[in-house]
Amino acid sequence: MADQTRIMVIEDSATQAMRLRLILEGNGFQVDCFGSAEAALETIGTAKPDLILVDFHLPGMRGDEFARHVRMTQATQAIPVLLLTDSPTPEIEQKGFDSGVDAYVAKSTDPDDFLLRIHALLRRSQGASAIAGGASIFHRARLLIADDSATYLEFLRLQLESEGYEITAVASGEDALARLDAQSFDCVVVDLIMPPPGGLEVCRYADRLRRERELSFPIIILTAHEEKDEMMRGFEAGADDFVGKSSDIAILKARIRALLRRKFLQEENQRMMGAFRDKEDQLQVARRDKDAAEARAALMNELERSYAELAQTNEKLKQTQGQLIQSAKMASLGELVAGIAHEINNPLAYVIANQATVAKIFGELRRAPGRDGEADRFDKAESRLSSMAEGLERIRDIVANLRTFSRLDEGVFKSVKVSESIDSVVRLLEHNCRGRIAIETDYAAEDELFCSPAVLNQVVMNILANAIDSIEGEGRIAIRTRVEDDMFAIAVTDSGGGIAPQIRDRIFEPFFTTKPVGSGTGLGLAIAYSIVEAHRGTIGLESEEGKGSTFTVRIPLDLESHIQDNVP
Repeated sequence: MADQTRIMVIEDSATQAMRLRLILEGNGFQVDCFGSAEAALETIGTAKPDLILVDFHLPGMRGDEFARHVRMTQATQAIPVLLLTDSPTPEIEQKGFDSGVDAYVAKSTDPDDFLLRIHALLRRSQGASAIAGGASIFHRARLLIADDSATYLEFLRLQLESEGYEITAVASGEDALARLDAQSFDCVVVDLIMPPPGGLEVCRYADRLRRERELSFPIIILTAHEEKDEMMRGFEAGADDFVGKSSDIAILKARIRALLRRKFLQEENQRMMGAFRDKEDQLQVARRDKDAAEARAALMNELERSYAELAQTNEKLKQTQGQLIQSAKMASLGELVAGIAHEINNPLAYVIANQATVAKIFGELRRAPGRDGEADRFDKAESRLSSMAEGLERIRDIVANLRTFSRLDEGVFKSVKVSESIDSVVRLLEHNCRGRIAIETDYAAEDELFCSPAVLNQVVMNILANAIDSIEGEGRIAIRTRVEDDMFAIAVTDSGGGIAPQIRDRIFEPFFTTKPVGSGTGLGLAIAYSIVEAHRGTIGLESEEGKGSTFTVRIPLDLESHIQDNVP
């Protein structure tokens, strides 16, 4: 037993702790030392000891307060607690027993006596047996007291009956043995010195009886002389405690209370274990019934899974079809835009060139002699020519933006200037922003990114268009680029109404939209998500209702090394 028994020592004196460790480890115990009750409480739940030695005088929480904490917790309340102190007084011993300790010993006690106390506590703790038949454990405690002194026996009877115990008092060891055979008791108190059979014989018989009948009553030996040899013989005979008759009667009462408390606690634990076993049996029956029900429902579950898989496949087909339609629309739009831009660009070049020639000739005519009286007409004509030049330049910028956006090489991966792509998208959507939405750009990252330019334009356009639609009235949109852990990040932040928490997980689903019917297909963000995923990137969302949203697109900077022959 000893080589497997763990003892927790709580002692603030390093010297005293080392002394106790040497004594205990020398007798085969495993010892864990702690300098405070608080430190011990932190570990007692995960590394539960078989017995606790605790000093009464500790910094912070005292030993009796620690014992009270141990008794308050179901997982630790059955652990035996032995209280140590430098100043053995009845008051301290009384406090210890009232708080839940099982035994008390002075630090100056001889090591052999100290070890006897420990072995007695461990024997009592490990000797608890099951309660047969599920009988109720709640009853008035029955005590057998044996003493050949009629005066002291009557004194004990009156004192213990005042504590609420049911007392059977006998004046000889022979009567005690007969009572033990005929009745059951919760505690036995026997005088050491009596005519044969004496206290030791009664103690041995009672100890053998409780082992044979699987009983758990404690045995206390009373003696007029607390000598070491007598104590050793008493503990060897099976006694659980040893009390001097010269001690205050309150000490005997407190020790009986402590022993009975442990007895009833052990019986309650055993009763609970029996109840747990009954519950486990019921659970086993329930599990068998459940298994049978699951077997009967196996075919139905398989049909339901097949139906779910079919529905999921159908949904994927619908999503793919929608994405293909949207991609076809974007491709057709790109070709149309590119064609229009090309057709506009050729005549535009002639008009711009001719406008410059006309402006030059008109200036020469104005400087010709005899034209001074027509100054107002010349001023007005020059103003109109300047306006024409400005308008033509704006048309040329729009055509350039259209060509940048359309990207006839949309299936090609190459390095692009991200700022130029974003600016082209911003200019195409500016007509929805003028007068109410300010768009700010901050290109903090390096401008070059290896990607598919056309699809990148599509991602930015979809996100930016949603940001514009989310703002009612005046607002602002910020577009920023930066590098984050080998990822190129494009963040679009708007001051719109934000996205409700309950729909944030659905915004990238195909066909999911919060816009009115006819105002959106619900494919914009779904396609953007697919494009970014094909670029081995991610789209993140941060949103707060009433304060706007931020979509962040992240694309690996080393994408080129991962691109294969197929185009996403």
